[in-house]
Amino acid sequence: MYSIGLMSGTSMDGIDAALIETDGTPMMLQSIAHFSLSYDASFALLLKATEYAIKQAKGNLRNANASYHESLSQYLQNTLCLTGTKLTQTIIQLYDYLKIAYKTTPIQIEDVVKHSTHQHALAVNALLEKTGLSATQIRVIGYHGQAMFHQPHEKISIILGNGQSLANQLTIPVINDFRSQDIATGGQGAPFAPIYHQALAIRDKKIPLAVVNCGGIANITLINGEQNSDLIGFDTGPGNGLVDSLIRQRTAGTAFMDKDGHYGKKGVVHPEVLQALYAKSIFKNNQNYFSLPPPKSLDYGDLRLIPEVQALSLEDAARTLEAFTADSIIKSVLALNIPPPRHWVLAGGGWQNPVILEEMTTRLKSYLDKKITINTADEVGWSSTAMEAELFAYLAVRSLHKLPISFPNTTGVRAPSCGGTYFPPQQ
Repeated sequence: MYSIGLMSGTSMDGIDAALIETDGTPMMLQSIAHFSLSYDASFALLLKATEYAIKQAKGNLRNANASYHESLSQYLQNTLCLTGTKLTQTIIQLYDYLKIAYKTTPIQIEDVVKHSTHQHALAVNALLEKTGLSATQIRVIGYHGQAMFHQPHEKISIILGNGQSLANQLTIPVINDFRSQDIATGGQGAPFAPIYHQALAIRDKKIPLAVVNCGGIANITLINGEQNSDLIGFDTGPGNGLVDSLIRQRTAGTAFMDKDGHYGKKGVVHPEVLQALYAKSIFKNNQNYFSLPPPKSLDYGDLRLIPEVQALSLEDAARTLEAFTADSIIKSVLALNIPPPRHWVLAGGGWQNPVILEEMTTRLKSYLDKKITINTADEVGWSSTAMEAELFAYLAVRSLHKLPISFPNTTGVRAPSCGGTYFPPQQ
């Protein structure tokens, strides 16, 4: 059956839509097409401000909504260092973007959700136009939504997006809310990528294998066989999330990432700051994340730009954070005390930053074995930019067939678990 997957990651720069044909098993799995929709800079700011508001409210959506206008202003002041006329102009610009009257009707989080859902519908329609398929030919859409707040130990994971509205707009059934069942039964609610990585590895006979996905957060899948029990998966630390935050802050929101490694290429790694990042940058439940055993997962809001990074030049700070991404991935595998795979595949948008890719390649061969093979997903015939969207297309079909999507050794769930909420179109 044809399935479309939708993914908007923690970088909040756009949507990936991917079309696959599958029955939810490795033996019937074919990638067909992909489309990327980039967000307008104003909407990216609104999403980041929404994330900030929800974090400030500690995951309480009602409180976050009640103070959203104030949180929007605080985000622009505290994170992008905007003040005075520039601050007011930016707020008015964001109101205008959503076609809401400034000072008459305060922006609500629901306004952001409505626009986000519509943007996902546009991405699907563009993909259908690209492929020449009609909505009636698509069996299901796997809709991740926009992750905003993830604290599974508190049984809270907030992902914004209206599954019913999306189904109605597209006249295609939608499955979303993949995390809730996993968290309710003891899991971390992430990562879900391991089952899809394993399916690709089985189909293409690439076992044993390590697959590293680098988005805002980095996660790894270690595949040692074809059974679900042969999987290990967890979030390793930051992907491009910390360096994105740095760039947004230092450029007052005029840039959202270190595109093409522009800043990092000019910088040097500060080893003492690298060590400080391990000691201070990520804590979960008052515990250093790097000391916790897997399965484990991260929220973008768990990442912290520490003072030692802020004291560096922009170029050196970017390079050190990019090295931290690569270094923390590798050291998380070494900490498992198991023989690491000889073959590694790198997927996700983070590897489009050549500095992160260079740091990963150099450090892998230094820490492990010069004979290790390292390929990007594109080099092995997979699509690095489409894989996360393909994952949710695959999960949606597995959910339709009541097949598990998370496992004790990937999320910590008590038993293999199916997930997702089904929304048929309503007219």
